[in-house]
Amino acid sequence: MKPILLATDGSPSAEAATTEAIGLALSLDVPLVVACVAHDATLMYGGYYGFPEITAELRRTQFDHVSDVLAAAQQRAADNGVPCTTLALEGPRGHAICSAARDHDARLIVVGAHGWDRIGRLIHGSVSTYVLHHAPCPVLVVHEDEPTGGEEPVQRAAEIVG
Repeated sequence: MKPILLATDGSPSAEAATTEAIGLALSLDVPLVVACVAHDATLMYGGYYGFPEITAELRRTQFDHVSDVLAAAQQRAADNGVPCTTLALEGPRGHAICSAARDHDARLIVVGAHGWDRIGRLIHGSVSTYVLHHAPCPVLVVHEDEPTGGEEPVQRAAEIVG
């Protein structure tokens, strides 16, 4: 049974994607794999005094956040009767998500989109755009301002991956 892979960072758009992924997994009667990626901040602070301490603290903080996000998503899935496993990943977010989808033979990736304009995407990058272009399976991008959990979007997505 191919799982649905949910990529989340705990943001409002990721919360909408979580709701959608759980609804799809429930409708399709498939397991959910939830992935959260800690980004390597080493390059941001290279060459500065106190570099090892800063890097270690940032890494610890990111993995604490990843752990909290994964636990919350796993609890939401369990509350809805969806079997769920979690993946704490590290590295460039888009690449890590696509690799996890390949490794777990995902039938669909569900990811949130922040809805940034061109300048925002230039500054922050776009994980959802990367995943759309490099994923080994279909991708559902959920915007935080879209209604979630409704029967119509779940039904349409179920028809695509079913």
